[in-house]
Amino acid sequence: MKRFLSPLRRGVLVAAVVLGAGAAVSAPKQDAINLRIAREQYNLVMTADEVTGQDFQVARTPGGLRGRTYLGVVDVKLKDGEVRGSLGSALVNLKVKRDGDTLEAEGGFGGRPASVKLTPDEMKIYIRDCTYRLKAREPGRSYAGKRSCDMATVPESEVWLPDEFLAASPEEKVTLLLLAL
Repeated sequence: MKRFLSPLRRGVLVAAVVLGAGAAVSAPKQDAINLRIAREQYNLVMTADEVTGQDFQVARTPGGLRGRTYLGVVDVKLKDGEVRGSLGSALVNLKVKRDGDTLEAEGGFGGRPASVKLTPDEMKIYIRDCTYRLKAREPGRSYAGKRSCDMATVPESEVWLPDEFLAASPEEKVTLLLLAL
């Protein structure tokens, strides 16, 4: 009997380590915009000076964002109530307004129509012919829901926002969300 307990104990130990590692991997990075979109997961680490991730290097300057993303070169100016500039060879022209806890933006982003509505309870974003309708899991911090451009078998999209994002200006928040998605 003792011979069978030793392999069993090792198996339980291995299972515990694997499950523990899985939980550690799935926990959101606390300093990053964490995204799970259409079976892909990526993190955009956000500091006071920059936002970086795979194929995403954007410098945060006073009154603007500048750098490269998978969408192309980003160069936008953030003014009170508007975002203007370019994304690749296309224009960015957004009107941004804040009403209490609600942040809204509408206009052109990278030469295509875009809109954002962000409240503590929901995130609704239209970008690149896809609408994200995400409900809050943790109000103002974590959102999850379906995208209009996904098939029924695709898991929910998830977005988790760090403190650095929450402290950003409304114009910067809108721009970073549209770039990330």
